[in-house]
Amino acid sequence: MKRTLWETYFDTSITRKMGRRVKKNFPSHKLFEIINSMNLNYTVYEARYPRVPRKIVKKIEVEWEGSKEGLIKKIESSVSSVS
Repeated sequence: MKRTLWETYFDTSITRKMGRRVKKNFPSHKLFEIINSMNLNYTVYEARYPRVPRKIVKKIEVEWEGSKEGLIKKIESSVSSVS
């Protein structure tokens, strides 16, 4: 099943109200390195994030059988394996 992740979820320069879903110390510059280390199949598009439609960001479609929130937590917990 495909899960849609927005680059904004991992952007530590914005607030949770505007869409961030990870802790402030998440290394957002290593997002794709983390996803690659998890051996996930994904596709990246450029799209407009619904909460801020004037800004074009990366939309990441990931093959994942669990919930989106579970995927985000898994990515966040995988930070230590990439550092």
